[in-house]
Amino acid sequence: MDQQAREKKEPQKSVETDNEVFLFFGRCIMKPHYLFFLAIVLWCGCASIQPQELPDKLPHLIEQEPFPPMSYALFKTHHEFDLKLQIEDNGNVLKAEILNPTGDAEWDSMAVQRIGKWRFSPAIHAGNPIRMWVTIRAYVKAEEPLTMGLADFVCMDPRLADSVYSLLLSGEDFGRLVSLFSISKSKANNGDLGQVDIHRYTKGVQKTLLQLKENEITEPLAMGQQYVIFKRVALKMPLQ
Repeated sequence: MDQQAREKKEPQKSVETDNEVFLFFGRCIMKPHYLFFLAIVLWCGCASIQPQELPDKLPHLIEQEPFPPMSYALFKTHHEFDLKLQIEDNGNVLKAEILNPTGDAEWDSMAVQRIGKWRFSPAIHAGNPIRMWVTIRAYVKAEEPLTMGLADFVCMDPRLADSVYSLLLSGEDFGRLVSLFSISKSKANNGDLGQVDIHRYTKGVQKTLLQLKENEITEPLAMGQQYVIFKRVALKMPLQ
């Protein structure tokens, strides 16, 4: 199906929301040799379309890329952003715009690129995922990084996720099951994600990950349309 046909077939929604809270972060150099991560709380306000046209479920943030480095001066004057995003029916960000840019063209351009890598659960209308525009206000505050070694298994079928989880509990090798059944980008590395700052995930996922001991796994977690099993692995020390 070509792009024009798809545009005609799928309803195009646009809304400003006020009943969802999302956590975002970025990296901000505020002191020499010390890095902070920015927590950006997003929520929205009045609807820009008629209530009966609103989807059954609005998009919800599930994973994010950090913002580019910010100087203290930039952070001090630009700790609030209005974002306009077009979110695909698969949860990817198709288009992103900062409505109140900083004026630093290089930083603004890098920020838009990072925002384009965020991942949402898609809007749901009449039982089907749809493409949708949302307008979001983002407030920024500094947070320290929280890093751990992780591997993941990802699939679209909850029954498969449950079966793999049962096999892992019975002693099956995580990497082998990833190579056989996972659709994760980490599949080529047997699921190994390396060192991950878990601020990229929602607060609920962060809490679950923090409860893991080394080599322990999570139950299957619903993240948008995907089901994810995380495994905590040893942090690899950087080469000197």
